[in-house]
Amino acid sequence: MMIGILLAAVVLAAAGFGTALALRSKQKYRRQNKIMPGVATSAPASWAGAHSPEAKLHRRLKAAVDAARSNPRLAELGLAERLRQIETEALAIDERLVAAAALPQRLRTDAVAEFQAPVTALEDAVGALAHSISVSDSEELLRQAVSDADIRLQALAEARAEVEQIGRPAPGTATE
Repeated sequence: MMIGILLAAVVLAAAGFGTALALRSKQKYRRQNKIMPGVATSAPASWAGAHSPEAKLHRRLKAAVDAARSNPRLAELGLAERLRQIETEALAIDERLVAAAALPQRLRTDAVAEFQAPVTALEDAVGALAHSISVSDSEELLRQAVSDADIRLQALAEARAEVEQIGRPAPGTATE
């Protein structure tokens, strides 16, 4: 009797462990399928591991966004807006890719093939952005950003001085 209870406990523990492992794996699979963390995708879960052209393009979009997001220098150099543009474009391409993949097979092949160029262009943009942020370029970008800020601040100070002069009488004129 004791052996039966022990055997049942081992079987239940193994089944529980297997279920927990399967659920965790499924969640990880779903996370891997998202172009951006926290943003749902309408891409089928099977695209996370499928070999179809649309699934490969979807994963390339995700890889491009991941590459851009993994570069902490973007935020440091004030290029966070570029990252948002990359993410937004990747999501838009992905939505259209999902729609093209839902077409009947006779139309799907050509429709999906048209996404090769936009995906490549997005990858190239991420690559160019990453390449431009080398150590020496970072220093130059920072200098340029500071210079631009100085020019804007100087222009603002000059504009403020002009506005202040509008209400003042001209030198040498009598005031009442």
